[in-house]
Amino acid sequence: MFGPALVAALLASAVVAWGVTTPVTRPPPPPLPSLLGADTPKFGFGRSGNPSRELIRRITRGHINEVKWCYAQELSRQPGLAGKIEVQFTIGASGEVVVSSLQRSTMGNARVEGCIVEAVRRWSFPKPRGGGAGNMSDCPSVLTPDEVTQLAAGTNGAGAVEIEALEPTLFIHRSTGAKAIPSNGLVAVTEGGLLLVDTAWTEAETEAILAWGDGRFHRPWIGAVITHDHDDRAGGLVALERRHIPVSALDLTVAKLTRRGVRGVTTLFVARDGAVKDPRGFEAFYPGPGHASDNIVLRFPGLVFGGCLVKSMAATDLGFTGDADLAAWPAAIQGVRARYDDAAIVPGHGPVDLSGQAYQHTLDLLAKTAKRGSSAKK
Repeated sequence: MFGPALVAALLASAVVAWGVTTPVTRPPPPPLPSLLGADTPKFGFGRSGNPSRELIRRITRGHINEVKWCYAQELSRQPGLAGKIEVQFTIGASGEVVVSSLQRSTMGNARVEGCIVEAVRRWSFPKPRGGGAGNMSDCPSVLTPDEVTQLAAGTNGAGAVEIEALEPTLFIHRSTGAKAIPSNGLVAVTEGGLLLVDTAWTEAETEAILAWGDGRFHRPWIGAVITHDHDDRAGGLVALERRHIPVSALDLTVAKLTRRGVRGVTTLFVARDGAVKDPRGFEAFYPGPGHASDNIVLRFPGLVFGGCLVKSMAATDLGFTGDADLAAWPAAIQGVRARYDDAAIVPGHGPVDLSGQAYQHTLDLLAKTAKRGSSAKK
């Protein structure tokens, strides 16, 4: 039986400006508290043996990217969306959230509210050590317009592009394109210049990212890395070609792109070598086929870009599997986890995972898919 409920309130409030016709140049931000491990929560317990108020707050703040993701998905449908949401949740004896529900909301958007409630249900906390716990209210987690930069991406089916800082030198770019499916890539600020990890869905969106980097950092684009050949990774290559930005990828990806008539992408490393350390500040690793036959992951200090191989904690299914190797995918995930088990994870779609649980979540989704497939054959 579970003891009395631990209750924490999670509030999110933001107003994001849309309709910007040109990227806004801002001065470089002050150093940010690291999201990549420097501010690891200290597991503390109260006299009752239950998680302390500060611990609840810290863990809740560690999941803020999941809350942002739920909110950002709806902004494209309702640009003026804003408000506060409180979610009540109960921590069971195992430390897992056993119940979560909407307590109150001023946002009035069922998609955002439901998404956040579901996200909270996946959270976990240290196991309570005592026989009971009191009700607790967390400090508000506030989303502000400055946390996400909105870029106008032009026409031709391109949606708004979002740029969000992870570190002073690492940024996520998110694009939606004509398919309205949000997709993640990275911008890394290196000593030599700017590095793009995967393009946006479209040429126009990719150009908006490049223009943002020009105005923000006044440094050259020294290259781009493509993590596999799908359009959410390589749909904007024309924008890079027009600027003569060198692009590299796994040899398998280069071969796929060449068969599609895409020229000029050079080989970063070959699949049989497994991995390569790049002087631009990352390691590229090929764990074998999974989401695609050519998917690679990139490791930056404190962060793994898992691409579409690794599913986000918000994912309820495997997404597109038309080019997937479902039998080999689990081994690929295990290989990445064995190699990089100490870093935040940026999946190809969905919120950043600071807990490292995205590997297991992907394995769980694969197991469910395999079980459904087995049942269908009976």
